[in-house]
Amino acid sequence: MHALSRLLICALCAAPLLGCSSDPQTQKQLSALPLMRKSAPEPAAGFLAAHKAGAPAVIAVQENRPEVIAVFLRQALSDRSGVGTWITADGSQLMFEDGIVVGTRGFGADLMASDVSDVLPLVQGMGDGIATHLMTQIDGDDHAVTRAFKCRISRAGIDSVVIGTTLVSTQTMVEDCRGSDTSFANYYWVVPATGEIVQSSQWAGPLIERVSVRKIIIPAEQ
Repeated sequence: MHALSRLLICALCAAPLLGCSSDPQTQKQLSALPLMRKSAPEPAAGFLAAHKAGAPAVIAVQENRPEVIAVFLRQALSDRSGVGTWITADGSQLMFEDGIVVGTRGFGADLMASDVSDVLPLVQGMGDGIATHLMTQIDGDDHAVTRAFKCRISRAGIDSVVIGTTLVSTQTMVEDCRGSDTSFANYYWVVPATGEIVQSSQWAGPLIERVSVRKIIIPAEQ
């Protein structure tokens, strides 16, 4: 079987394995994902290059558009330590800073940048505390607008997440955020020994809304 065909099958098989959440709505979204949308007729060059290089992969679904589900491969690391660009076959991109979404491209009303320097240490360290989360979004007039959110970080339950064929025990961390006109909660499944975020459900803006992400293992080419 061709390597890209196995990649698509991997995404379909991974969809129902996104595990549990301490939040009922997130649990429903993560455990009932539909089939992947059709890939672009000609995969983006960056996606093909990342696939050829054996890049790490995640599967992601936009929760307000559950038909939009795709594999993202890590395309590159930026000059800013810990930030990586991940790309789909159709060229859409997610930017992560150690597992936290800090940017999107190709979604519409994109998240242009985020400052999670307060948030990340508490989430990875599985600590309780208050953090500021800054998000710069494109609004309806095509202007970049930066919003500040005051967020409470706290521990929730212990959950298991399936990564490849391995059941991984994780600490669920909740980021409960309030702004002047918007509130949201993000959920992160963190591996205690490493601080790695292997699964998450994150708010990426008023139009994109929530994106659920999970690490997957791409089968080696035979």
